[in-house]
Amino acid sequence: MGKAISKTIKKICEKVGSNKIMIVTNNLKIDGNFYIEDGKCEECHEDILTLTDATVCRLNDYCTCEDDDCSCDDYVCFRYDWLNISVDKIVVYSVLG
Repeated sequence: MGKAISKTIKKICEKVGSNKIMIVTNNLKIDGNFYIEDGKCEECHEDILTLTDATVCRLNDYCTCEDDDCSCDDYVCFRYDWLNISVDKIVVYSVLG
């Protein structure tokens, strides 16, 4: 992924009207809210994405159960109030509406 990805994601978030994002690296699936301080991206670090309320799951251990009360992800997923991600590690991403 290019280092200008922060600005690209910001534009997509504005168009979609959502800052919810899903990111996949080679080993992780990360869900969270894309964070832009005061709605500005001029100060964004080009090589780091910041997420709030992030959930990080290891892909190899990701749960596939479909029960309504399934909780197996609780053991392989970790939650963070703030998370910084190196854009060089991103394989794919999606802004979720």
